[in-house]
Amino acid sequence: MGRNTAVMVDDTSRDRAIYHALKAADEVAAALQAHLVEAHGGDPDPAAPQNGATHSMTLLRQARERLGEGLRAVQADVIAVSDPITLRK
Repeated sequence: MGRNTAVMVDDTSRDRAIYHALKAADEVAAALQAHLVEAHGGDPDPAAPQNGATHSMTLLRQARERLGEGLRAVQADVIAVSDPITLRK
């Protein structure tokens, strides 16, 4: 019983660490997207004509989609309930 409990705690701790790392990366990507829109005229519409800012928006969108996949994989919705640092409540 002790070993299984230790493995479960380690899995839970690992998932929380992964959640926090992915969440931080997603928040950085969101801030970069906002900056591109506000300061450089990036268009969040995927069909927008491509220029430097909109190309960067495409890359950030792809990155955020992958981050979302990772967050879903560690069941972020369950972990987020106890996350005191979030703007998306």
